[in-house]
Formats: sequence, structure tokens, C-alpha cells
Amino acid sequence: MSGGDESSVYRGESRQQRRRRERERERAEAIERVNRVPLADVVRENALVHLPPAAATRLRLVHPSWGRRVSSPLFAVAHAAAPRRISGVFVPEAGFLPFDGDDTVPSPSLSFVPASSELVVLSSSRGVACCFSPVDDAYAVCNPATASWTAVPTPPHRSWPRPAIVVIFDTSAYNFRGDFTLVCPFEPAPESSVYCFQVFTSGTGTWWVTDAMTPAEGLVAASGVAAGGTAWWRTSIGTAVGYNPVTRRVELVTCPGDSGQWEIGSAAGRLHCTVVDGDDVVVFRLQEHGIWEEATRVGVAEILRPPQPEPARLTITSAELVSSQHLSRAVAAAPEDGVQLLGFQGAEVEVVVLAGRRLVAFDTGTRRRREVAVPDDVDAAWNGAEYAAHTNTLALVAPAILAAEPPLAEPPADEEATSS
Repeated sequence: MSGGDESSVYRGESRQQRRRRERERERAEAIERVNRVPLADVVRENALVHLPPAAATRLRLVHPSWGRRVSSPLFAVAHAAAPRRISGVFVPEAGFLPFDGDDTVPSPSLSFVPASSELVVLSSSRGVACCFSPVDDAYAVCNPATASWTAVPTPPHRSWPRPAIVVIFDTSAYNFRGDFTLVCPFEPAPESSVYCFQVFTSGTGTWWVTDAMTPAEGLVAASGVAAGGTAWWRTSIGTAVGYNPVTRRVELVTCPGDSGQWEIGSAAGRLHCTVVDGDDVVVFRLQEHGIWEEATRVGVAEILRPPQPEPARLTITSAELVSSQHLSRAVAAAPEDGVQLLGFQGAEVEVVVLAGRRLVAFDTGTRRRREVAVPDDVDAAWNGAEYAAHTNTLALVAPAILAAEPPLAEPPADEEATSS
């Protein structure tokens, strides 16, 4: 067909047809450009950010461009913001217990933070944890995966052995410093069943006491979790208390089931809770106006189902096979009484339970089960009352500016608290 004939055909097209043809041509050109990009570059730009910190760090040696990518502050910000699962739990006397062998931290006991006693991890958000030395009465915020840390001053008010501090970490693209916010509730008078809130930000380097307060009873210090920019704790009377340092609003919600067997957690930036209902664990998601919506339900037996033994190999002896089968039957017959719910965090709902010496994380979407055994050196009486759920990231930790001024009664006029 000659050029004149072709142009006459195009002139006969409608405007909609021409636009469709142009979009198809642009799409084809875009696909061609992508196909020309080397696979190594695609992996470097799109896959590295989803790997655990330890794996991403090892891959720096693949190529200098990979090393520059992983070492970039932009990559650290993107890695902290990427959706990921809970990595493990900090347990007293054992340090960090990972659910996956490739999602570890360099020092499970956080020995890179100077302290005269074993550190207690109070809470964690997006890979940034707040820890506490009881002997020194000293506090620090750190990233366990990168061994970076900064000291923070002691909060002006505390009324229990374990402070109920919740760390809120900003994962926006503008947080290149790694700024964070700490929220710590306290009772203005012993056994008053009323809680006030004190807030610390890395940018100001000082605590300030808010004028917000809420009636509550028996706030559980170890239950703290950050969800959507709000710090939450459950109480011993079946309620959950939340404080948002940006809006300065207090929220109070009631447990949707048996408050004797429930726990709160964070998934996709929203507050969730798990409740034991007979033989099931029910997961609820908090909606607007303090309304709980049932998200999913899973049987306790499915959560605790023992892993299937590997097929017997020809090299093992018959005695070893009998011993393996006996152990498998013993695990399957182990009592499942006393299941304890633990807090959780991540992009999706992953129920975490303690059953005997088993810590199990169960993904309610994929039905995948991950677990780790509690070491023998952990007190046999430990029942999950003291712990901190943690997710490993390469998040930066901003050095806190330690102010010499006394705690403020109100936040600075230009202060903007960060959100998760």
C-alpha cells in the first residue's frame, strides 16, 4: 500500500480508534524498553528491597552497583516501607528468636548497645526497637538488623517495672534521617486507673507531657503496638487504649470476645486483635468508630499441627526410623492446653501463639506455619507475658538530640510527630 493510501486509511479512523492505536504503540514500546533492561538490573531495583536485611546485605558483593544500591539511604527507606512479615520475637533470657533462619540479627541480645544488665526490648515498629536497661535505668532506640542505635533520655513518669513505651516509626519517603516517636502512658497517681501520656521525638530530644488522659485499669505494658500512627495497649479489663501523638486523640475500644484470652496486633497499618473462641482463634479488624469486624477464623489444631516429618532416606538405620516415628507421634500427641496468644505485626495477619516451648506464627491467608523452639535456658515459667514482636528492616535510626531542658508540658509549636 502506498503512503497516500495508508494516510487515507488513517484519515478514515475515528478519534477513539486513533487513540487506541497510539496507546497500543506506546505499550509495545514500553515493553520493548523493559525487555532491553538486563535481568541483574531488574533484580537490583525491584527484588532486593523485599529480601531480609541479612540476605540483602550479603548480596552487596555481587556487583559494585548492588553494593551502592543496598548502602543507599533511599534503599533503607524503601526497605523499611516494603510490606513484610513478622521476623521473630524478643524473649527474656534468649534474645531474638527468628521464625526463619535467614531472617536473623547480628546480635540477638543487642550487645552493641552499652548496658550493665540484660536489655529488655519494650516494643518495635518497622524494624526500629526501643530497649531498656533496668539496672542503668537507661533507654535506647536501635535497629537490631544493622546494629545502629541512639540513646534516649528517661521518661519523666513511670509507675511499673517495665515501661510501656511504644515506638512509632515513620516510613514515608521523606524520613531520610530515620526519625521516630516514643509514646509512654503513666498513672498520675498510684492505682488511680487513669492514664496520661508522655511523648518523645528524635527531632526535639525531649519528652513532653500531653494534657490527654483516659480511664483504664491494668494497662499491660508488654502489649504495646503501633498501628496507623497510634500507640495501642490492652488492659486487664478487656479494653484497648490508643493515643495518637499527631492528632492528640485518645481512643478506647472494648474486646470483641473473651477478654481473658485476647491479644492486640498490627497488620497493614491497622489495629487487629485475636480472641480464643472455643477451639478457634478469631481475628478481628478495627473499623471506624471503634467497631470490630471479624476478619478470619482459624482452628487452634490447624495452627499447632506439627510439621510433617521428612521421608525416610535409605541411609538411615531401622532403629533411627523407629525413633523418628516415635518422636513424631509424641509431638502429635502433645497436649495443646494453655495456648497463649502473643502480639503480632506485619503486612498481613499472622497469628502468633505460644504452646509449651513452641512459638508458632500462622499466616491466615496462605495457611503457612512457621515456628521456633523456646530454648531450654529460658525460664520454664515463662508464659509469654514478657515479649516483643519484631520485623527486621534496614531502617535508619536518627540520632536523638538530647536536650538539656526539663520535660515540656506542651509540644513545641513546630513539632510534628511521626507516624507508622
